[in-house]
Amino acid sequence: MNPTSRLLTPRFVLLCVGVSVYFLGLNMTLSVLPLYVEGELGGTSTQVGIAVSSFGLAAAVVRPLVGPIGDRRGRRILIAVGATTAGLGTMATATATTISMVVVFRALAGLGEAAVFVGAATAIQDMTPNDRRAEAASYFSLSIYGSLFIAPPLGEFVAESAGTDTAWLLAGGLAVLAAAFSILAPGAPAVAPPKPSKRVLLHRAALRPGLMLFLGIIGYIGFLTFAALHAAHVGIANTGTVFTVLAAVIIVLRTVGARLPDRLGPLTTTRISLSCSFVGLVTLYLWQEPAGVYVATAVIAVGQTFLFPALFALVVDNAPDEERSHAISTQSMFFDLAFGLGGPLIGVVADIADDRAAGFLAAACVSGLALIFSGRILGDVHPTTTQAELGLRSRR
Repeated sequence: MNPTSRLLTPRFVLLCVGVSVYFLGLNMTLSVLPLYVEGELGGTSTQVGIAVSSFGLAAAVVRPLVGPIGDRRGRRILIAVGATTAGLGTMATATATTISMVVVFRALAGLGEAAVFVGAATAIQDMTPNDRRAEAASYFSLSIYGSLFIAPPLGEFVAESAGTDTAWLLAGGLAVLAAAFSILAPGAPAVAPPKPSKRVLLHRAALRPGLMLFLGIIGYIGFLTFAALHAAHVGIANTGTVFTVLAAVIIVLRTVGARLPDRLGPLTTTRISLSCSFVGLVTLYLWQEPAGVYVATAVIAVGQTFLFPALFALVVDNAPDEERSHAISTQSMFFDLAFGLGGPLIGVVADIADDRAAGFLAAACVSGLALIFSGRILGDVHPTTTQAELGLRSRR
């Protein structure tokens, strides 16, 4: 894997297109699932959180296992099998008549997601020059947030005009279609990397950046889980527009500032991100009007724009090429855990306080604590010291 100095090659761009198709389907469920569980199935805020979180928790369980598979058998198989599994699980949700069935089908989709993200994210880095890691991660994430710009409003429109079942089938069908783009990803290496003498479930290069990612996005995940319900509560007719604002801000900032995380470094970038997340979540709690929701969403979007690219690049820089999928799978497991715990955390607080907005205040507290401890977690983590501490030998 010896990328040239050119980043935006046709192969790179087309793989990002495939990722966009995949996440277009999955992000349609952001506006459909909460309203479906609470409205059609009569669930509580806690049950909404559980239904959403089952996706992330299932992914977290298998994520550490798929990374080594990607290193030995290639990224292509992860994308192909994962996208098909996630799509079928999403389509099966159309048959659900109870919240328990929704949880099972969302968990199945999460198993597929575990493979897709690791395969695609690693393949993108395989094509990336060493000094443009965060920039490539920014463009890759645009594939996700580009779909977020239109997917939730599309999901809500399809559900209202053609029924929820149609929305599930369309969302899952798009995910299955994305499996065709797996051909662009690297297959099995010509020479498989040697099996480690000691099998380790979690890659050490990703532990502290992963912990920081977990703490940094708990509030964001809680926001994603309940944004549609909160928006409807304060009087926003088309709740999908909240996600459109979120995506628009992130797309613009990641496009014009793609290289900022490389220049600022992971610690400074993380602190800026956490500060914005804290302010946005507090605003969401204090200003419970349509304008307040949109302003808070924009501030939260600023907070989430650069956090993932900075921490992702740090992990890739600190892992040997032959262990890249393993390291990425470990870091993304922390994302899954946040996805799995963020929704229930907000839901439980909202049910106890009998106020959904109180959950956003709890999420803000998590972001504030993460900001306070960011220096202790990340302060001495950078490529040279980490490689020395971990004894990693990079072939770059």
